[in-house]
Amino acid sequence: MAIPVSVRVPATSANLGPGFDCLGVALDLWATVTLDSSGRLSDNDPMAAMALTAARRVFFECGDEPPTGLNARHEGDIPIARGLGASAVARVGGALAANKIAGGRLSTKALLALVTELEGHADNVTPALFGGLQVSVVDRDGVFHVGVPLPNELQAVLFVPELRMPTKESRKLLPDHISRGDAVYNTGRAALMVTALAAGRFDLLDAGTQDRLHQKRRSKLFPAMFALFEAAKTAGAHCAFLSGGGSTICALATANEQGIADAMLEAARVRETPGRTIITRPTVKGAEVIGTK
Repeated sequence: MAIPVSVRVPATSANLGPGFDCLGVALDLWATVTLDSSGRLSDNDPMAAMALTAARRVFFECGDEPPTGLNARHEGDIPIARGLGASAVARVGGALAANKIAGGRLSTKALLALVTELEGHADNVTPALFGGLQVSVVDRDGVFHVGVPLPNELQAVLFVPELRMPTKESRKLLPDHISRGDAVYNTGRAALMVTALAAGRFDLLDAGTQDRLHQKRRSKLFPAMFALFEAAKTAGAHCAFLSGGGSTICALATANEQGIADAMLEAARVRETPGRTIITRPTVKGAEVIGTK
């Protein structure tokens, strides 16, 4: 197939509190990755570079040489290094576009495994590919995942700080081992979170997003985090949690979304933590090819 090929991919919010590396939800906030043959690399664009690496890997797996002058472009509104799955978006977009050019020879399962390997974890990759809320487990036989139904009225209110928290840096704060008590705590709450969302039990979401594994440790980089959680919930959010490795905070709500956004902005202002808010919602749509020539 001739190029260019463009792929539209949703942002994602991973972990949802306790579901470390296994829960992620697609958000109605998008970026577009385009593969073309211009040969012009975008200066200082790590997202384009990730997309291009994923594309080349797909051609390698298909036994093909990449098209002459292959280049990747990344455009969109997804904040970078803010815990909204930007790297997964770039890699998913590059891989899907390359597979389209290669005639669709890799299955969706193979693409999922390939991008998960490049990304290092599947929690952002699966919702970026398939949309919705996804539970993902990486096994020696591949990536197992299942989608979870979400209430239609659910909204996501994001506070996006100016503070960048690259995942590799925030992961350095996490312990290599945890206690049995903390493991049981997080396992139970991750299960509660998934079940509560599927059942529309908004009254259980706050309990379901509690965590002992990563958020407290990551707050060393983001001291205002828990105050912003409380501000969102006081304004009517059902729950609030650190999106992925941060620094974005995601609050889930079914009413007063602007009030929740304003409350987080005020709490951040008081704590000298500049940022902006985005009001969006989960989306059931995953990545899709939107343009070819």
